[in-house]
Formats: sequence, structure tokens, C-alpha cells
Amino acid sequence: MTHRDSATMRRSTPVLGREVLITPVPPAQRATAALLAARAMQDNPMHVAVLGPDLSRRVEVMNRAFGVLLAPAHRHVLGAWHGDRLVGIAASTSSRHCQPDRGQWLRFPPTLLRAGWRGPRLLRWLAAWSRRDPAVPHSHLGPVAVDPLVRGQGVGSRLLAEYVGGLDRDGKAGYLETDEAENVRLYRRFGFEVVARADVLGVPNWFMLRPAQPVPLPAAVRRSPGPPPT
Repeated sequence: MTHRDSATMRRSTPVLGREVLITPVPPAQRATAALLAARAMQDNPMHVAVLGPDLSRRVEVMNRAFGVLLAPAHRHVLGAWHGDRLVGIAASTSSRHCQPDRGQWLRFPPTLLRAGWRGPRLLRWLAAWSRRDPAVPHSHLGPVAVDPLVRGQGVGSRLLAEYVGGLDRDGKAGYLETDEAENVRLYRRFGFEVVARADVLGVPNWFMLRPAQPVPLPAAVRRSPGPPPT
């Protein structure tokens, strides 16, 4: 993200978005992050298509699923904090860990059990997304969630700005999936572009990639004089 983009974002970010503190979510708070994501995304089209009309079941099943997803140490979870209250998260992991490892699968049966006869639909959803993971090394973003009580106040933008800033510092590509057309517009503001679109269990899904950016040279290197003339 350029300095001009950063300045534009600061001017367009509502007051709450400017006030939140963006820091990693510590392991002791990962369960809180999982519940926030489950509640924030309770009406997402994929959640409804997979788990049905029972709101409490959707929240319970996805809370369990996100709990498994966010627990590993290799999962980086950025948190947006308003005081001591967690109001948003943006989780990511490297492409080496996109797919659940053996330990995560061993923790997954209670989630499938609570999903009941809809458990196979949950697995079909995960498989459909997994098949579209890019072959290039990347940072895989998700879930991104903001407390509905503060949605639309710039919290998600602050989280995404912090995330893509890290991508640019490290020269990494970013990748994500979304089932919300509105989110496509948001992610495009931060450099992601749609690389594929597919219906998963009847729901439109967008798969988006942000190419790796050249790592900027340190200022001292940029200022160093060239070799003396011969």
C-alpha cells in the first residue's frame, strides 16, 4: 500500500476504525476470536447453505470449527481492540499450512457430530475451497470478521491495511475466498483481484489473489552512491 493510499484510508476511516488498536490475538484469547467470527458470520450465505436455518446451530458449529482453525501456533490472528474488547479479527497462515493437519482433523469430529446430517455438506464446502488453493506460495487470509455492533465503522479496513502492509514488507502474495459480493469490493480496495468464481453448494463464491509486491529497499540503500567513475 502506497503512502497516498494510506493517507486516503485514514481520511475515509470512521472514528472508531481510527481508534482501535491492531495487535495479535494471544493464544488465551483465541476462543474469544472464534466465537466472534461465528457470530459475525452467522448469516453468511455459505453458513446458511451448509448448516441450514437454525441460527443457534450455525453459531455453535462454526464456533467449534473456527476454534479448531484458529488454535494452532502457525495461525496468525490479528485482533482489533477497542479498549479491552475484541471487535474484529483477521486470521492468516502460510500456504504450507492451508490444509488442516492431522491434529486439527482429530479435533474436528465433535464439529461434524454437532452438524448432524449436514456434516458431509461442511466437508464438501471445505474440499471445494481447498481444491482452488493457488499453487504459488502465499499467505492465506481468513476468517476476517467484525463484531456486527461496530460494522461499517472502519474496523475491517484497519485490519486489512495491517495485513496487506505485512504482505508488502515480506514480499508475499495474499489469497482469500469470500461468499459475499460486497466483500469483493472491499478486498479490491486492498489490491486483491478475482481469479476465479464458482458456485459451491449453490452459493456464488469468489477466489481472490493479491500478487506479491517488490520488497522496498531500505532508505540507506536507496541513498547510497554508485561506484566512482573509472
